[in-house]
This record gives sequence, structure tokens and C-alpha cells, in this order.
Amino acid sequence: MKKFYLLLSFLVLILLTVIIYSCSKLYVNHGFRKTYTDVNDVIHSDPHNNPFFKVHYKNGDVSLLDNWQLNDTKDSISGRGQLFDFNRNQRQEGELVVGLDDIAIIETNDLSTIKSKDKDRITGLTILTATNAAMDIVCITNPKACFGSCPTFYAEGNITKNTADAEGFSSAISPSLEYRDLDALQYHTAARTFDLTMTNEAFETHMINEIYLQAVPKKDREQIFHDKNGSFYTCGDFIPFNSAVTDSKDISASVNSLDDKEYFSDVDRDDLTTKEAIVLEFTNLVPGNKGLVINFRQSLLTTFLLYSGISYMGNEVGDYFAKIETNRYVKDRLKNPFKRLGTIKLYAWNSARNKWIQFGDLYETGPIAKNLILAPLPKNINSTKDLKIKIELTKGLWRLDYLGLTTIKSKAEPLTIYPNKLDVVTGEDYTIDEIARDDDIYLVSLPGNEYTFQFELPELPENGNYELFLSSKGYYLEWVRSDWVQRKDLDKLKKMLLNDEQAWKELAREFKSKEHEMETVFWNSKYTNSQHEGL
Repeated sequence: MKKFYLLLSFLVLILLTVIIYSCSKLYVNHGFRKTYTDVNDVIHSDPHNNPFFKVHYKNGDVSLLDNWQLNDTKDSISGRGQLFDFNRNQRQEGELVVGLDDIAIIETNDLSTIKSKDKDRITGLTILTATNAAMDIVCITNPKACFGSCPTFYAEGNITKNTADAEGFSSAISPSLEYRDLDALQYHTAARTFDLTMTNEAFETHMINEIYLQAVPKKDREQIFHDKNGSFYTCGDFIPFNSAVTDSKDISASVNSLDDKEYFSDVDRDDLTTKEAIVLEFTNLVPGNKGLVINFRQSLLTTFLLYSGISYMGNEVGDYFAKIETNRYVKDRLKNPFKRLGTIKLYAWNSARNKWIQFGDLYETGPIAKNLILAPLPKNINSTKDLKIKIELTKGLWRLDYLGLTTIKSKAEPLTIYPNKLDVVTGEDYTIDEIARDDDIYLVSLPGNEYTFQFELPELPENGNYELFLSSKGYYLEWVRSDWVQRKDLDKLKKMLLNDEQAWKELAREFKSKEHEMETVFWNSKYTNSQHEGL
């Protein structure tokens, strides 16, 4: 599950560049030949007035094309330009033809050249760099807190509230990092139809490969949860804690109900990895299988780190993204991109051994939608009358809405329900037949686009309900703000990604200076349809 940390998620590009700098066989030479460096500097010098179209090949070559076009067969593009080889020596100039299957990633600052349905494959490979769309009118005060993190989903069209019901594949910031995400919509219904609205509220390109519901029937006074592995459970009522304490501070009022009152702490001024612990105490428990229920989301720390990394890359951001796409070893190493900041670790107190025993951990990328997840307790403590649970997490990285126990009655089997209808509110005119269950066709969503999927639910017995979960598969591409391009600093990037202590201390202090305004800037920078005309 969760559009690094991404991410939002630790920074995918951080691990990428750690690998690039620390593994000689993956080394990328930053001393490109002068011809390529000069061209790259020129096209980014005034990106609003100098349209460019740069193609990174899977073999490491790069082309700069003028007046390109998609050929009739839609399997290649052609145009006039320059071709540079892997060592950035100019190899060819003039008419060039590029097969789409040979392309790793594309960079352009001209949205109009890729914005059409017949160019969807090209759109899905393109990073918009300092685009000539009017995107810099937002986030000016704090560009590292701009709203973003993949597609956002709203149950029954309820798009007026501050947080979404789900956000999809938040760590999938490049095509090869595509994955399937499972989210609890925290919505139940007995109706025969259900509408789900998907929006693009950020300066990103969203590529949606597949969407379906996991609907689990339940009876009155039953609850349905999923664990981090995607298994579903039928459960009873919540079991409240007697106390919730961290660092001698009672936080019970913030985490005792699903009410959007979140507990969160501030980051350490000098160390972004500093941990804290929350201890929950339960008494007079009845024997039986139980699980810890946690409702949480990330803070904007990973968003800040992602945007910091991209800004340090500057006008070489395309070269870094191309590396993700062209090296399987790099991609495999990116499967755990947030290792430095750590997961949420779960412990139970073992009185016989007089020590804390870890029984699980949780991680979900993204600062937008909350994740309601169940962590089953070990069998050996399910008969314990009194129980203490410790939750260890990185300070300033998480926002917790609810903590508590529940009784697990049984495993549950979901019904997989695909959408039967698609309403295009704003965006390209896709049909449900074009995108349903086809791994080769994507719905491409640009800023301001909005689509509503309708689902037909099977009839239920009287007094029954469905608890609904969303499965979404795809990836997204950040639009690189002009402010980021101008802040290129590969030396800072290298130090950041090699875990240089001073570099990380400076990052901590920079985030600390913005920490209390980040959420306000983030939510106020959501892209709305009123801005759509600018695209």
C-alpha cells in the first residue's frame, strides 16, 4: 500500500542515489561531456520560454528533439534533434526516430505536446520539468510542502472534506515502481450501488492501471479490518485502553476514538531518526484472539525529503529517474525506500521474561488519507488478563488518530468487484470498457482531472452491510517545480544520500524551521478545477 514517502512516503530517489554513489558498477558520471552539459544547461536556463523534449533511452543514450510527432503506428516518435550516447558524446544530429519500447523516461516543459489521449503512453513516461503551465502560483511560500502524493479517492462523492478516504500507491513515483495498494475506505453500506470519485489534486501525472473494490459482508456489531499483508478479519467491538502515555504525557484524548483528533510529535532538531514510545495499558481482558487497531498517516517529513532530493538533482532529475527505469538492481534495492526513518514497531510486555517482545511492525506511505489497519497479537498473550503494548515510532513522522484492541472472530473473505461505469467529470474521455481489467491500458489523470467509478454490489441478507476496501494499481510522476531546478546541488545530494551526519543535521534544522506551517501550506495548495484552465 501507500503516490517517496513517497513517498509520500522515505525518499525513493535517496536510495537510488545512495546506490549510484556507493556502488561502483552503478556509478553515474556527473562530469558529462561539455557538449551535453551545455545543452542541458541552456534548455533549463529559462524553462518557461525554451520548450524542450528530452528522451532518455533504456540503453543510456539521450536525445533532444524538436517538432516531434507520434507516428501513425503509435509505436515510435520522430523529430529533428541531437543524439548523445551513454558517455554523452554527440553521436548523431538531424532526423531521429525513437521506438517507444526503447524509452526509459522523457522530460519536457511543454504540457501541450503530450496532453491528449492518443499520446497516453508518452504521457506516462514524461516528467514535466518546470512546465510552462501556471503551476508556480501555489506553494511559493514553502515549495517543499506542496500538496501531492498520488491519486486521492472519495467515497460517495464526498470531496469537500479535508482528507481523502484513500490515496493510491504513494511510493510508486516512477513506472518501474508500480504496485498494487490496499486501503480501508472506512465506509460501509447496504446499498446496491457505490460511487467512488478519483481526483488529481496535485501537480503530478497519475497512471491508473486497475481499480476494484474488496467488499466484505458483515452483520450488526461486527467490524472488518485488514492486516498489512492484505488478509481480512471479522472482529467485534473496540476494546479501549486504560491509559496511553508517551514520555510521561497522557495522550488518551487524542487516540481514544476515530475522530480526526490526532496525536503527533515534533521532530528532533538535530536528528530526524530520533524515536519515541507510546505505552498502552489494558486491564480485565477476556481471553480470545485479539488485534491492535491503529488509524494513522504520515506527517509531511517524507514529502519534504522527497522534494529536497529532487531539488538537489536540479536539471539532471531526468537522468536520475532514467536510472530507476534501466537498472533492475537499483529497482530491487528500492523496495524498502524508507529504511532510515523506520517503521512503526509493535511490542507486547512479557512478564515471564521481564522484557518487551516485538510482534509486528507497520508502514504506510502518504500524508493524505488515514490507514486503518489491524495487527494480530501473538497467541501466547491472548489469554493475558492485563496487557501492556508499546508502540515505537520516529518522532515527527507519524500522526495517530486511533489506538485500541479488538477481538478477532474469524478470517473474512472479500468479494472482488470491478467498476461497471465510469463518469468523466474533468479529463480525457475514457470508457469503462477501455480500462477495465487490462494491464496494457492506463487511465491518465492530469492536475484537475476527476473521474467517478460506479460499482454494483450484490444483494445482502436483511440487516447486512458491506465494509469496503479499495485496491488500486499504478504509478505517478512528479512535476518538477522551477524553484527546484534552480536549486541544483549535487554535492548536497551526495552527502544527504550517503548519510553524512552534518547534511542530515542541516535537513533536520531546515524541516524544523518549517514544521509547524507545513500542514497548512500542504492543504491550502491542493489543485482545484478552478485552476484547470491554466493547463
